[in-house]
Amino acid sequence: MNTPLLLGYRTILAQFAALVILWIIFTFKGLSTAVDIWWNNEIFNHGFLIIPVSFYFIWVNRATLRNLTITPSLAPAVVLFGLILLYIIGLAGDIRLFLHVATFAMLPVIIWGLVGHRIAKRLLFPLCFILFCIPVGEQLIPYLQQITADGSVFLLKLTNIPNYRTGLYIEIPQGRFLVAEACSGVSFFIASIVVGSAYAYLNFQNGYKRSVFFLFSMVLPIAANIVRVYGIITIAYFTDMEYAAGADHLIYGWFFFAFVLILLLGTGELFREKNTSPVDPSQVHLPVVKKYSPSIIMSVGLLLGFLWSSLLTQSSQLMAPPSLHVDSIKDASCPSFIWSPNMLNPDQETQFSLLGSNCETSIYTAWFSENGNELISDSNRLFNKGQFSVETFGSVTVNEISLPTLYLTTPHDEKVLVTHWYVINGKLFTSKAKAKLYQIGLKMAGETSTGRIWIVATREPDLKPSLTKLFDAGVIKTD
Repeated sequence: MNTPLLLGYRTILAQFAALVILWIIFTFKGLSTAVDIWWNNEIFNHGFLIIPVSFYFIWVNRATLRNLTITPSLAPAVVLFGLILLYIIGLAGDIRLFLHVATFAMLPVIIWGLVGHRIAKRLLFPLCFILFCIPVGEQLIPYLQQITADGSVFLLKLTNIPNYRTGLYIEIPQGRFLVAEACSGVSFFIASIVVGSAYAYLNFQNGYKRSVFFLFSMVLPIAANIVRVYGIITIAYFTDMEYAAGADHLIYGWFFFAFVLILLLGTGELFREKNTSPVDPSQVHLPVVKKYSPSIIMSVGLLLGFLWSSLLTQSSQLMAPPSLHVDSIKDASCPSFIWSPNMLNPDQETQFSLLGSNCETSIYTAWFSENGNELISDSNRLFNKGQFSVETFGSVTVNEISLPTLYLTTPHDEKVLVTHWYVINGKLFTSKAKAKLYQIGLKMAGETSTGRIWIVATREPDLKPSLTKLFDAGVIKTD
């Protein structure tokens, strides 16, 4: 390798190393929270391997870069600034999804800026593969639970096994099964997509075949998980619950996971294309155009982002919970209600029965100071998932305000209808997303973003009478 080419490589590597260091410093919270999820959540254990595998893809396919020149570009800096803003928004609202998307999207954009458009286009898949670092997918669990329950019940009916379904509970004469979060198959689903996309890239050259195999890697784990749940229930049916209960779920799950991967890769082998490269990869040496402005601008952007994020993360003054006046609608004579929500570390919370509802309606409210807690968070649950499951979703309109509803059921077929809303700075929000965006705007403007959640649950078939009472008492406008 001649001296100018070697110096060019060293220059690019030095710029890359400097930008990666700044990226790590700026996105430290995003990286640390992602690593914590990778380590503690088996669904995302693969996150540790994604970046090394991405660079391996670049290395083994470097022959495809022949006749190209490393030409740093300014255009990706615009994308990087957008991602920096997304990271700041995620930091202000403590939206982990924004933090993680911005964090791991920055790395391929930095590489794109250093190598230029033409090389980045050839490396599109390895760069996009880095996005599998983002620990996202748990939001699919409720939908996968429903699909699994629907599919397994269909197969049970198809094979004439008597069953009765209530929400996510499936009963057979021998016992009851719950299609819980662990039975959703989300681990199978995410792992299959990661492995399937990697296999398609390495073994298919045709874009159509790659797309088909990728879609197959999405459909296969869903179908396989339906068969797995159906198989567990069927085994329990024919063995009078002697097998397929307790630890057997986990054992069958691991065996089935291995079977899904074998089936996926085995199917790929039937259609695999030979990857023949006419050029020896070791003979590929790319000329380098010395251009420093892209790396300088991207570095400045990361430094400014770090300073901005430092200002946002300064602790705000702790506020006392506002007074709550609910005596006029509170019935202290009622026993405990069968339903209660799970809220994470609110500053103030109270639950009581609504006066005049014959103890059939319960009101819950909690106030969050946003200091060590969050009003809008996936950790805050509207019901205990070990006690209830969702049967249907809907809405109820009172005084021209449409509120979302959940129709919950227990294994004993007890029904509870639930609705909720948020109050932030005196403004009422029925949308979780709009409430969160409003809080983010307040935080970025340096204002307080404290708020309250109200939840109403009733065993009555209609929520309107209870909500009308709350409107008349002025509780919905409280705070």
